[in-house]
Amino acid sequence: MKITDDSIYLAKRGSIKPDCSIATYQDHRMAMAFAPLALLVPIRIEEAAVVKKSYPDFWQDLDKVLY
Repeated sequence: MKITDDSIYLAKRGSIKPDCSIATYQDHRMAMAFAPLALLVPIRIEEAAVVKKSYPDFWQDLDKVLY
């Protein structure tokens, strides 16, 4: 791991189990924190709509980054 004033770099460590389910526990921060992982491996984020609490357009904005 490398930490700078404005970033964190995590080195790859083994494989990530695909198609796992990430529980958000109704916490918008959990959903947003695991979203970048979904760009690398297929996962399910439970209660994905919970992001509406703080960032209603989060999923639409993330989709824009991809395309």
